[in-house]
Amino acid sequence: MAAEESDAQFEDRLCRVIAEAETTFFVEDYVWKEMDADRAPSSDALACVADGSVWHQFVPAQDDDGEGRFRVVLFKFSEQGPSAIGFVAWLHSHLRRMGKTGAIVICGKDRRGSQALFDICQGALDYWACPAGPAGDRFIGVIEALIQKGSASQNA
Repeated sequence: MAAEESDAQFEDRLCRVIAEAETTFFVEDYVWKEMDADRAPSSDALACVADGSVWHQFVPAQDDDGEGRFRVVLFKFSEQGPSAIGFVAWLHSHLRRMGKTGAIVICGKDRRGSQALFDICQGALDYWACPAGPAGDRFIGVIEALIQKGSASQNA
């Protein structure tokens, strides 16, 4: 990333980042479920968070989980790609503007752990989630459109 980057260069770089990322669109919805005290998280959990002494895990929804369902997308950034600095704010802006929705982001540690990956994104991977339903459909559509835009700019 250059010291001074124009708005157009910023947009172009992050379109390339999203196009080059390994992106997984999860088929199943996910929900937050309270964890039993002193029990390990489910092997299916994407994340665990604490609110005081209460822990919740983000796990695949079951048929009887009617409310609180989320669509989930995972971004694993390319080790050869451009810097992903600014990606979270950039994608949130596009979701708000293009999809009229927001999202939650759960950042995790990428197991590849290379120095190149650290330089690109501090070694992080991002799970993004949006409530299932119409907002979730718009969420997926915005991400797909940005991936196509980034791919088209790479091929131009």
